[in-house]
Amino acid sequence: MPVPLRAVLAFLFLLMLVAGLLLAIRPARNSEKTVVVYTSVDAEFALPLFEKFTAETGIAVVPRMDGEAVKTTAMAERLMQMRLQPDGDVFWNSELSQTLLLAQSDVFEGYVSPKAKDIPEQWRDKAGRWTAFGCRARVIIYNTQRLKREEVPTTLEGLADPKFRKRFCIAKPTFGTTLSHLASVVIADGEEKAFKLFRAWRENGVVLAEGNGDVRNRVAEGSFDLGLTDSDDVFSAMERGKPVDFIVPDQTTTYRGAYLIPNSVGLLKNAAHAANGRKFIDFLLKPETEKWLAENGAKQIPVRDVGATLAGGLEHLQAAKVDAERLGTEAKPLATRILGVLQGEQK
Repeated sequence: MPVPLRAVLAFLFLLMLVAGLLLAIRPARNSEKTVVVYTSVDAEFALPLFEKFTAETGIAVVPRMDGEAVKTTAMAERLMQMRLQPDGDVFWNSELSQTLLLAQSDVFEGYVSPKAKDIPEQWRDKAGRWTAFGCRARVIIYNTQRLKREEVPTTLEGLADPKFRKRFCIAKPTFGTTLSHLASVVIADGEEKAFKLFRAWRENGVVLAEGNGDVRNRVAEGSFDLGLTDSDDVFSAMERGKPVDFIVPDQTTTYRGAYLIPNSVGLLKNAAHAANGRKFIDFLLKPETEKWLAENGAKQIPVRDVGATLAGGLEHLQAAKVDAERLGTEAKPLATRILGVLQGEQK
């Protein structure tokens, strides 16, 4: 039975009226009680802080996360592609190199949080495009059932010792903290010395794992005696009773100090909820948040004195210097070259 034209028109009119009412009562985007946060931080650490932020402000966090193997790189590429109209408000990164790359690509809006006033200058962008806080350390993880502590190398060069042939692994240096770390070694020591070290690792039988968590698991299971990973990965294994421990190495004989990996955060340019994004950044940069990250599961190292009790093995570290400007520019092109050397595809 055909529907009368008058009924169709009446229905369309009603539909338009409802749509108009919804648009009229819909609040402006910046006033919505929502903030969309891209983060590469592990969910077990990020989600509790999202909940704390919502409890304090009433602003709900919509998280955007990815898998470990490519998470930082994939997020950075997406944010680069969407920089004119992002579908997020804040980028909270678990490392620094991709944040630097995005800053240089004009993805961030400058914002100097009042909560960052006591953060040292080396951890802040002069233009306010990013701020760093709460660090993890790059460490050598070892299986305590296979090695004694005094047998573990204390520098990256020690991994080339023939006694560790085919006994150690690292994550593929194409993303995340492994890329930041090895690219910084190249920048600090120069290409000739750094690539000589990477070739020595290859000749010593280094195995490339899918990520830092994979390195931790292989060492914890006894498939390898030691590996290069991040401090939080080791702590999570230790808390589960796995037979692992770590040392914080000097880098090389000429590039000294602990390699620290800070969190970094920036406000996305053209963010839909920019005001809420600033509130979330203020929350992350509070001394109380940095203290929580130090004393809870992440066991991070604050960049300022927040009165935190640090986990054993992370006290009194002297940070290796990182050229942030060069790291942001050179890390990505170095990734392919470092991987090629470690896989034996380049000399």
